[in-house]
Amino acid sequence: MTGPAKKASEWAGRAERGSPLLIRFIVWVARTIGRGTARLLLHPISLYFLIMAPNARRHSRDYLRRIDGDKAGIAAIYGHIHCFAATILDRVFFLTDRFDVFDLTFDGLEAIDRAAADGRGAILLGAHFGSFDAMRALARKRPDLRLKVLMHEGPDGRVAAALNRINPELADTVIPLGRPESMLRVGEWLRDGGAIGILGDRVPAGDKTVRLPFLGEGAGFPISPWILASVTGAPVVMFAGVYQGGNRYMIRFRYLAERVRRVRGGDPAAVATDLTRYVETLEDWVRDHPKNWFNFYDFWH
Repeated sequence: MTGPAKKASEWAGRAERGSPLLIRFIVWVARTIGRGTARLLLHPISLYFLIMAPNARRHSRDYLRRIDGDKAGIAAIYGHIHCFAATILDRVFFLTDRFDVFDLTFDGLEAIDRAAADGRGAILLGAHFGSFDAMRALARKRPDLRLKVLMHEGPDGRVAAALNRINPELADTVIPLGRPESMLRVGEWLRDGGAIGILGDRVPAGDKTVRLPFLGEGAGFPISPWILASVTGAPVVMFAGVYQGGNRYMIRFRYLAERVRRVRGGDPAAVATDLTRYVETLEDWVRDHPKNWFNFYDFWH
């Protein structure tokens, strides 16, 4: 396993081991006392992780210094962690279709219309930036768009089970990664004109990468989402649910590729142009909203 893949896997593993208990706690709090009151708990929770999670604190500082230089002090790190905690709380409401509690704005919806125009489906490519679950709010603007997401189930399916407790209907909108039939289901869904949501910034074990400049230094990005696009012929639209504080989210879309060139033999060079467009857009969005970056590990090495 390569360095970036190993570190991403280690961070994901730690997050997944803690996620089911955290999700159950947050679900109970959100449903018992409501979003407004639950948000008061975000400050002690964020302070706890600021003190008790030194690795996440260090990587947050290193990342923020790429944005703001030496101005990235303890207050900025706390704000970064608090932003992450806020989006975790809001998962409960996005996953139960409680969009009424949010002030939502949409940017770039024409990209969705363009992708859906010829019935080839669409790949909505996100990142660990903002709220991936905010994608579900797209149903308010485009109710005819049928959406499923590709998701790792976590160790022993614990994350999937925890999310299923929030909303049992979620199982019908998720295609689990890592199963023999997963890619067959994805292909069938896209051919039927559906959309697939997938994350494109972390390197799974065994995946090939293209190393591209990102925030001043080269970082490895996986090619598997682009291989999927090349095989299925589906257009690619970049997506992010940017948290803007309070109850405000801006849901952004950017059209990236009409049709990705066929990848032969897993050659990373075949997708370099399209992947570069994704990375450059991600960097622009991250610089605009730096607290929304949620890869709390050494992303570059």
